[in-house]
Amino acid sequence: MGEDDVPGAAAAAARAFDDDAMFMFVFPDPSARPAKLDRFFRGAVRYGRLAGKAVTTPERAGVAIWLPPGSVDMSVVGMARAGMLAFPVTLGPGAFRRFVAYTGWLDGQRKALVPDPHWFLLALGVDPVWQRRGVGTTLLAETLADADRRGLPAYLETTDEGNIAYYARSGFAVVRDAVPDNAGPRTWLMLREPVGR
Repeated sequence: MGEDDVPGAAAAAARAFDDDAMFMFVFPDPSARPAKLDRFFRGAVRYGRLAGKAVTTPERAGVAIWLPPGSVDMSVVGMARAGMLAFPVTLGPGAFRRFVAYTGWLDGQRKALVPDPHWFLLALGVDPVWQRRGVGTTLLAETLADADRRGLPAYLETTDEGNIAYYARSGFAVVRDAVPDNAGPRTWLMLREPVGR
């Protein structure tokens, strides 16, 4: 993905996540959510491009943001390069506090469940008009094949129970179903062991 692809891929992800429980928690005002999601995903897609892998389609129908083995913790330098350090202002202080609290809990869960090197699917979003056409599976395929070749697990989190069966078709299984103590939605934590090992 090139820099020119970022706005379109981010817009597709913003539309995909508009009714996601995590982002409804972070951005409770539905009228403000689309613009805030667009800002958020522009930063997240850029971060993926710079620190890992961001994959889209020629139509920018969706995006998969992957963080690679050994670099799954977001760095301040990478966040600065991606324009994410402005998030406390551009997303709003309340939204930013909710986001940090919830993602801090997620980080703790991931570190406990997958301490060894792994691919981390930070986000997979497909524009609703492109869903159920194989776009998401296509966006996952290359990195999952790399994980298999290298004998590495892959990990993700979802707040949509309907996604469990979808990700199971790619080999992911729920390893924990939990609700954060501090605040945030019920979350399913999923792990995929490498195939052929």
